[in-house]
Amino acid sequence: MECQSRITNWGSDDCLTSTDELTAFVKSLIPRGAYTGREVRGKVRQPFVAEVQAQRVDSTYRPVGPTFSAVTRDISVGGIGLIAPVLVDTPLLIVRIDHPTGLAKCLLMEVRRCRPFRKFFEVGGPFVTDIS
Repeated sequence: MECQSRITNWGSDDCLTSTDELTAFVKSLIPRGAYTGREVRGKVRQPFVAEVQAQRVDSTYRPVGPTFSAVTRDISVGGIGLIAPVLVDTPLLIVRIDHPTGLAKCLLMEVRRCRPFRKFFEVGGPFVTDIS
């Protein structure tokens, strides 16, 4: 899947830039059960495991390198945690999530951490909705 010149869309999928739409989409992905892990975030995270496609994006909203597959670890309406096979050394990342209903959405995240995790990388950060 190729990125366009700017991240407002990825192939035929538009990135969610509305906080309300992003919140509704993420809430529809996670089960109603409570997360039992240690929680220090303002938004409650939920375990969520799914294969996703990702595209590194630079600070000028341009794609960097090829897309890659990753696996989600957890998600909240505020952000997402992933396990990636590659180092994510860009400030932004587009994550394409396929909803179980068949709907796919692209979410833009700010990369706040990328650290080694066994032979992979743990990547995490908040979603970005303001791309002005």
